Amino acid sequence: MPNTTNNLSDEQRVVVTGAGWVTPLGHDIDSVWTRLLNAESAVAPITHFDASTFATNFAAEVSDFNLSDFFDDSNGTHDTAGRSTQFALAACHNAFKQSGLDTNPIDPTRIGVYLGAGEGVLDYEPYMAANIAAWDHDARAFNPKTWADVAYQGMTPAPELEQEPQLTALHLAKRFNAQGPNLNCMTACAASTQAIGEAAELIRQGDADIMIAGGAHSMIHTLGITGFIRLTAMSTRRDDPSTASRPFDVSRNGFVMGEGAGIVILESLASAKARGANILAEVSGFGSTADAYRITDIHPDGQGGAGAMQMALDQAGINPADLDDNGRPLVHWINAHGTSTQ
Repeated sequence: MPNTTNNLSDEQRVVVTGAGWVTPLGHDIDSVWTRLLNAESAVAPITHFDASTFATNFAAEVSDFNLSDFFDDSNGTHDTAGRSTQFALAACHNAFKQSGLDTNPIDPTRIGVYLGAGEGVLDYEPYMAANIAAWDHDARAFNPKTWADVAYQGMTPAPELEQEPQLTALHLAKRFNAQGPNLNCMTACAASTQAIGEAAELIRQGDADIMIAGGAHSMIHTLGITGFIRLTAMSTRRDDPSTASRPFDVSRNGFVMGEGAGIVILESLASAKARGANILAEVSGFGSTADAYRITDIHPDGQGGAGAMQMALDQAGINPADLDDNGRPLVHWINAHGTSTQ
């Protein structure tokens, strides 16, 4: 493993020792990777709710998922966990196991959590019942007191609390006894990548030895789908949903909603060596920028993306023109954010 991080100490170098995910293509690394290489699609008509009248009635849903298949929660600690939080718990269980932390624990105050997790699924029926009850059709006015009264009768604390985006990180901290730094960022489609990069920075600066990092989200529900349809951001290719996501095709007309979770275990190289952990990869550089342009559009010159990539290359000490010892480019893969929008 070449040291491309400007000769940092082993305490400052950050490696990956575990990974796990829950996706529409499956729930373990090997089988999902195989299906990805075979170009399989998990996009199909939505089953979470009746979307037959929606302009976009398809998505990539996680199927055949039960949290009990991953670990025993008979004490009910995670009974109230929302759908995306359950995905994160399962993904982290697999990542923890691969890293060897399930049998070789370390000081819990040196383990942290940094996620890019979104809000939980809305407790839709009591919420909408309150909205309908509070609307005075004749006066064409909304009565907040009526809304509060009906909401108080119909809503229960746990599902409402689980809508808060920081709850996923809380559940992971409880399950894996992570008593170190605990953070969550919501920077839309960049959130999980940003969480991993900033988690690595926390290790580099000595705030933790191990960080649980990644993200989880599910917006395949009535308000989630409706919101993106109204933004005209989603594909309406109802006749062929399995090929609707086509980010680099001239015929693209929007993205396809998905759900799931992905977690990696980041660890200082010193900690990984001390545990005898199997090292999967090294996080050699990270960059984060904002082009200060528009809320939905990137700068037409790509300044933000270019700046972030240059920061990551600089931190790693890599010149894009450099070759490795075998004459291959050091930079051999760029992962594009292909939204399929125009």
